Amino acid sequence: MSTRPSMKATLSRRSVLAGGIALLSGGAMLATTQPTQAAYSTQAVTQATYNLIWNEWGPLNGYGVAAECNPGGTTNFSCGLNDVSITSGSDSSSQYSEVTANPNGDLTFVNAIGNIKFTNNTPDGQALALKTYRYLYAIRLPAVPTKNSAPLIAEQVHQMIQFWDGTNRLWNANKHTLEAAIYWKLNPWDPNYGKIFAYTMSGGNLVAYDTGITLAPDTNWHVFDVRADLLNRVFAGIAIDNHWNPLTNVPLAQISHPDWGSDLSLNLTAESENAYPGSTNPIITQWTTQFKDPKLYRFD
Repeated sequence: MSTRPSMKATLSRRSVLAGGIALLSGGAMLATTQPTQAAYSTQAVTQATYNLIWNEWGPLNGYGVAAECNPGGTTNFSCGLNDVSITSGSDSSSQYSEVTANPNGDLTFVNAIGNIKFTNNTPDGQALALKTYRYLYAIRLPAVPTKNSAPLIAEQVHQMIQFWDGTNRLWNANKHTLEAAIYWKLNPWDPNYGKIFAYTMSGGNLVAYDTGITLAPDTNWHVFDVRADLLNRVFAGIAIDNHWNPLTNVPLAQISHPDWGSDLSLNLTAESENAYPGSTNPIITQWTTQFKDPKLYRFD
């Protein structure tokens, strides 16, 4: 397939699961700063600063899946919960989960949000607090999305730590989330193909921040690691394999949800989004991302 689907001009973004799904729109403004990359050692950072509080090997046990239909909020493809799935898979070396956007092969545009939610306490029984949390897992693409790989064409994949304080118990949230969210751009027509972006705020608007990390799409396993400093409401860094960026003073996203509940929760996601089908002569696209070995750390 050589016909190009129209690229999505709006900033695809989702916020999930404290009380429902919300759709956002807005121009995709990319920061031009290219932070310096430095060597990164998972073992050294973990032993020096972080306590492992949740450790799963293999599939995403306990995760459900939700649908963000028409990401960005400016399209109107038919879409619902039947357009996303989370299933188990395995190969000769490991077991994993597959999160699929558009498993039925329909004409739709959807972000499949694999997710797990911890309410009031972290998995080790400690109360949720305004501390720094670190969430990582391994991720693999079952194929490399190209201009000729239809219907298997991705838009992007996402990872997020989302904190929700519904009644201002720990901070004056005023019905806003705190979100450390990153994405890997995989649309082969997009000039940012292979780049890693973080969602942040600028002038009260949600924007995409170029982390300076590029990962050429392949079919190998890669470790994605995102960290949220909830007390100061900034990123505490990200790591993609051996590429590390501290994202110093980059604000966490804060998304308004006036209709959400009064719970205190930490949500973790593993998300897969099919490519935007296009506005003229749209085509069918679908996408699966494989995830395994999720971990959560807390800085005490």
